[in-house]
Amino acid sequence: MSAPAARPREAVEPTRAQPPRPDLVPGTGPVRVSVDNNRCHIYGICEQEAPETFRISEGGSLHYETAVPAKHAAAAKQAARLCPMQAVTVREAPARRPRPRSAARRSTGRIVVAGGGLAGLSAVTRLRERGFDGELVVVGEEPRPPYSRPPLSKQFLTGELRGEDLTFHQQTDAHWLLGTRLVSLDPLRRTVELSGAERLGYDGLVIATGVAARQLPERPLFSPRLRTVRTLEDAVALQAALQQARLRRVVVVGGGFVGCELACTVRRFGMDVTLVASGGRLLERVLGPQLGEVVERIQRRAGVDVRLRTRIIDWADTGYGLRLRLDDGSSVEADLVVLGVGGAPRTEWLRGGGLDIRDGVRCDRFCRALDLDGRPVPGVVAAGDVACWPNERFDAVPRRVEHLIHAVEMGQHAADSLLRGPDRAQRFTPVPRFWSEQHGVRIQAVGLPALAERIRIAEGSLRSERFVATFHRDTRHGPQTVAAVAFDLPSRLLEYRDLIGLVTPAPVTHPNPRGPR
Repeated sequence: MSAPAARPREAVEPTRAQPPRPDLVPGTGPVRVSVDNNRCHIYGICEQEAPETFRISEGGSLHYETAVPAKHAAAAKQAARLCPMQAVTVREAPARRPRPRSAARRSTGRIVVAGGGLAGLSAVTRLRERGFDGELVVVGEEPRPPYSRPPLSKQFLTGELRGEDLTFHQQTDAHWLLGTRLVSLDPLRRTVELSGAERLGYDGLVIATGVAARQLPERPLFSPRLRTVRTLEDAVALQAALQQARLRRVVVVGGGFVGCELACTVRRFGMDVTLVASGGRLLERVLGPQLGEVVERIQRRAGVDVRLRTRIIDWADTGYGLRLRLDDGSSVEADLVVLGVGGAPRTEWLRGGGLDIRDGVRCDRFCRALDLDGRPVPGVVAAGDVACWPNERFDAVPRRVEHLIHAVEMGQHAADSLLRGPDRAQRFTPVPRFWSEQHGVRIQAVGLPALAERIRIAEGSLRSERFVATFHRDTRHGPQTVAAVAFDLPSRLLEYRDLIGLVTPAPVTHPNPRGPR
């Protein structure tokens, strides 16, 4: 990419061997699969998870087996959980065997899940699948069951999906304390404090409180013309604002996925859109400048006024709209401003609790929460957007990953680590995966493109906007493949997934050019 490498990095896996994939709970019987074709966008996640059941043809259509035998049932169920559009339904046979109990370290006591989102739901589901039959309590601040957030900036705003369509319909045997705020954690007494001074004891704790919509420090404190979109309530308010008859000019702030997708959605309403981004390219932080330039071209062609390397330095309410003054000396008039500038980890309730919360909840490679001295806190794990951990598929640097698939997989792994205990916990080394859609162009990625030092176009071309790009960096052990990104080639990405994190050993050199004798 743009910046040259300072010195080769340390790769944790200096061999061609692949780190293990996330565990699945074996199926106990055959299942039946159905797909809602009205919701399916052919992102290909189902084929990545269960290629024996799902297949994307070269023509771009999805084919699948309706009757899945028991040996492939677990993979099919995982594909349904990870489907970005929740288009896959898996039904088990009526007669089910008892839940397996062998993996559970404890089958009594109470496990508290802090956070009522997807990562929390995933942890609860896995705990029951592994045979935990003690008390499960989920504390969620929102008053509704877990729902899918990615469609909030897209299909929900346009009316393609309703609020009830976003709810995850996974049956879980747990006590849900919804509409309840977390106040503090006392890891010594193993209690969490809830709003109303109620204290809830736990034997195990899963922290999955996610992130809140990040705000701009110079924004107006209160204005009906300024919106964010993080929760369903936010999206409902934004949808109502976009449907106002006199709304014509919208400014979207943020050049990441949320900002770019909001610009796409607003253009579908036929409104004038100005996209203000501080970076040099759209999606530069996640895709790099070369692919960011392609995204910028797609946005401009759709009629979006893209302002790069630009920040808002002043806001003025004119009585009929907002006037934004930018640091390049220009100004923009807006009927509505929508912020899409990322998320901030929800860790305010953990202050003073002894955990390391410098960037979310710092965890070790097993998803166990760490204290300020870097030691695992007994009985506490973390998962999802709020968790910061070292993915040793790449290196030992702790990072946060904010994507739907990651929330599912880390919720499952955190639950496993909690049940297995410190002596049997396994490393969490997933392949991060995410997707987007820019004015009809599907973008899918595996790995962490931001780690790359160079990019290679493996298939297609940037000019055609239909290609696969691979991302690489140097380590002391040799070149490492850190990511692959596909633009409108979902059927091809499966081939690259298992390359992510692999290191090609550097050739051995000898003083004698003829080699060793």
